[in-house]
Amino acid sequence: MKRLRRMRRNIKYFFPILLKVNPFSIVFILLSALIKAGFGIATVYLPKLIIENLMLDPKPDFMAVFIIAIIYCLIFGFTYVSTKILDMINTYYAFKADEKIEAMFNEKVVTIDYFNIEDPTFADDIAFARQSLWAYSGGIYSFVRTVRSIIESILTMISIIGVIIFSGLPWYITLIFIMIVILYAIFGYIIQTKREDIYEEHNKSIVRTSRKQWYYNSSVFNFRMHKLLRSYNSKPLLDKYSDGINKEVNDKNIELTKKYSKASLGYFSNYYFVGVLLVVLVLVFSYFKFGITIATLTALYAAVRNLSNQLYDAVFTMVSYDRDCIYQENYINFMEKESIFKNGTIKLESIKTIEFKNVSFKYPRTENYVLQDLSFKINDKERVSLVGVNGSGKTTIIKLMCRFYDVDSGEILINGVNIKDYDYDSYMKQLAVVFQDFKVISFTIKDNIMIDEENHEKLYDCLERAQVLDKVLSFPNKENTYINRWFDPNGVEFSGGELQKFAFARALYKDASFVVLDEPTSALDVISEDKIYSDFNEIVGEKTCLYISHRLSSCLFCDKIIVLEGSKIIETGTHYELMKLDGHYAKMFKAQAKYYND
Repeated sequence: MKRLRRMRRNIKYFFPILLKVNPFSIVFILLSALIKAGFGIATVYLPKLIIENLMLDPKPDFMAVFIIAIIYCLIFGFTYVSTKILDMINTYYAFKADEKIEAMFNEKVVTIDYFNIEDPTFADDIAFARQSLWAYSGGIYSFVRTVRSIIESILTMISIIGVIIFSGLPWYITLIFIMIVILYAIFGYIIQTKREDIYEEHNKSIVRTSRKQWYYNSSVFNFRMHKLLRSYNSKPLLDKYSDGINKEVNDKNIELTKKYSKASLGYFSNYYFVGVLLVVLVLVFSYFKFGITIATLTALYAAVRNLSNQLYDAVFTMVSYDRDCIYQENYINFMEKESIFKNGTIKLESIKTIEFKNVSFKYPRTENYVLQDLSFKINDKERVSLVGVNGSGKTTIIKLMCRFYDVDSGEILINGVNIKDYDYDSYMKQLAVVFQDFKVISFTIKDNIMIDEENHEKLYDCLERAQVLDKVLSFPNKENTYINRWFDPNGVEFSGGELQKFAFARALYKDASFVVLDEPTSALDVISEDKIYSDFNEIVGEKTCLYISHRLSSCLFCDKIIVLEGSKIIETGTHYELMKLDGHYAKMFKAQAKYYND
């Protein structure tokens, strides 16, 4: 029952996708199965007619043999050509369905709750879900192959059983043949299940190992890593890890080959002893006992072997499909994983205030709290700076604001309403973030900034405010210039500071009501940084802004400074209030300032 439920769930999930891509898919599958089943009957019956005509007394009917041979060749040619065409059509639409499934998978990965992404076990789940669908089970084509194969086997078996029954042999000989076929199928089921179990055990055991192998080996081909590899002679270190993991993968593959080879011995024993020897013995007995003709004997052998193969193929297909369903269940489970952050219904038009109210938080699978009983409020159009040493919780606050994680206790209020009550997408539209570890994609400048909409006037304005417009306009392709040369030999390798300006421009282009800047000038030169600071109000405009920087001179233009230490807020106020307080912030500021004063 469990297997049937699993198969039913698989069909319920994938079949509508296939029908959506091509509503006539099932028609093509049925046609292919019918033609192949018809050819299976022809391979049993036509050779019998040829032998009978060759053995006519007093002389063979060569004309009849010639005509039958021509018919056989025509049937073979028609079957070959038509099934190839239908298989190509079925494969084409299976690939189209796979494209849709791939798009669905990618969309799921980029929209799933973020806290999963930083969990290494979830990274294994993603890798295994992907490998389960394509590498281990053949994607949706396994469903197409299964349906076609089962229909073909059933039609062929019904026809061939009829041939055996009307062959003129006693009923108990027919029953023996059918029992041999069933016995052959049972042994085949046991052996094939064993082989599939070996594969499944291997594939599960190698998920994380394969992911490590991919990372270590791909690092060699990641050109951005080569500065590190060459300047620090890191290749021996990388070789140490990659050689070790490659050996581990190879050892596992060798172990798989040994186990699979042992299981395959049973397959060959079953084929030759049950599938061939027993059939031949019964046919020889029937030949001498009942005086059947050579033509009938040949036809019966072909019929029984064909029946055995069809039943075995049906069993093999069902076992394989059941295994495919087990693998593909990982994909379906992943795709049906529900979000805990996207249950809100209130549409958010603008962020006026953000308030942390007695918030405590620790990362999953850890014991220590990063934030404890944290309370603060950011008012409309206020410029607020978060200050603290590394590990004090500044970036964690941003992650909570971005709904990457949920708080363990307390609540975050947006305009006085719990953040969980808002529609996730409408909330995220009101939030623009430049992360400390900002990323740009190896696409064009335009594509990196105009993610949601195309407005070239707005694009140029944001590039100008980010102080990079002149640089962009100096290129022949302007904003259509590719960032780096991964995909375009005419792309440009930008400096870290220039890339950070693109990230800044991207945040401005989003035109959100709340802007978060996490070390937004860390890669900029001194002059560019000074220009950003002096023009900050003009650049950001009438927006609420949260600012994080270790360069405390940036706090001078902020309305409020929140000082963090040891997971708690220890000071709050303006720059001048905190300097007057002569506390932790003042010490940090003076420690930086003395290098400039000296």
